[in-house]
Amino acid sequence: MIKSKTKNTAFEQANRPALVNAYLTIAEVKCYLNISQSAAYELSHRKDFPVCRFGSSIRIPRDAFLAWIESRTYIPANLDFSNLRG
Repeated sequence: MIKSKTKNTAFEQANRPALVNAYLTIAEVKCYLNISQSAAYELSHRKDFPVCRFGSSIRIPRDAFLAWIESRTYIPANLDFSNLRG
């Protein structure tokens, strides 16, 4: 499981795929973000998205990917997670 600065709820931990490899495939990004494969490929072509290209292979550095997500995630301070089942 990914170590985080904040505690994940049991629901989040159960429903988020473990990212164990240092480099991710498009399929792993697709599953992690719950988006379509074409949307994952579109992300890989963004200038601000971390990606390594090896010929026709695309790999996404896991730590850079998680940092990219973190930098684009906004959680309002007054959001209450206490009603989530866990």
